[in-house]
Amino acid sequence: MRRGLGALAVAATLLAVPAVALAQAGGSTSGFLVRVQGDLFIDTNESADLVVVVSGDAEVHGRAGAVVVIGGNARLVDARVGRLVVVRGAAQLDRGTVVEGDVWLAWAQLEQAPGATVAGAVHRGVARFGWGWLAVSPLLSVGLAIMVVGVGLLAVGLGPRRLRAASGGLTADPAGAVTWALLLFVVGPGLAVLAFFTVVGLPTSLVVLGLLLPVAGLAGFAVAGFRLGTWVLRPRSERPYGAAALGSALLLALGLVPVAGPFLVALAAALGAGALARTFGGEPLPAGRAGVGEAPSPAEEAAAGEPGPAVEPASGGGSPSPAEEPAAGEPASPGGRASSAEAEASG
Repeated sequence: MRRGLGALAVAATLLAVPAVALAQAGGSTSGFLVRVQGDLFIDTNESADLVVVVSGDAEVHGRAGAVVVIGGNARLVDARVGRLVVVRGAAQLDRGTVVEGDVWLAWAQLEQAPGATVAGAVHRGVARFGWGWLAVSPLLSVGLAIMVVGVGLLAVGLGPRRLRAASGGLTADPAGAVTWALLLFVVGPGLAVLAFFTVVGLPTSLVVLGLLLPVAGLAGFAVAGFRLGTWVLRPRSERPYGAAALGSALLLALGLVPVAGPFLVALAAALGAGALARTFGGEPLPAGRAGVGEAPSPAEEAAAGEPGPAVEPASGGGSPSPAEEPAAGEPASPGGRASSAEAEASG
């Protein structure tokens, strides 16, 4: 479990780090320092933007933007650190150490020397679910809301047909959406976590966990939000931007519900990504049904594929009645059918 948590922590923080560097022995370093199943030492003349240690101890004498230790101890000696996170271990702040931000402890203990300073707050235990995520960073919350709504609007503008097909698949084929969601968010990350502990698979696992997985989650959120918005508004336009924005806002509001809200939003995003992945299976996209957001039913597809009865165009404003058509074997005269008097006269 600690290995899995470490891999996920590395992948999540990779997006916020401008450079990636492996820990080296001696010399000034910067960027992202990671060590798995081993100890990491940062000297007084070294600095790093982010330090992550899994199943090991971290001893910092220099500067670091953030230090994350999972399954080990973090010892800061006359160091200057932005933030400190320790999970299942201990945090030791010796004399002269300054933590400019907060200290987050989960199943961990804090040992603070008299000369050590923590400018922020000390958080113990797991952070609150639901409404508590707004208190972590209001600016981050607003930025996240703008990002997910913008992704939904961008999806409507660039691929409305595929978005409607995917959103319709959520209700038309839930089994397919669940299957693809399991492949994307269970099987794929599981293989990536296993590859994380190999030299060859490390870059691939970082790309999958740090890039592809968040992108799939955003796309699935856009699909689920579009389905919810079209269900509420029932728009008829070809590109219903309002429905996409409303559905994304409703999903964000659902995420504010304590405990159950984040779980339901994550489930909706996973199912939306699964339904979207299913549309890339080579099947033709349904014809544009503006704003409905549902794939055509099998009866509609069958009706659309059956040719209708051929209708011959009528000449002269209508089709001749059977009485007007000449009998078989009788030639029609230029002026019409000859009367009985004309027949006798000609005889």
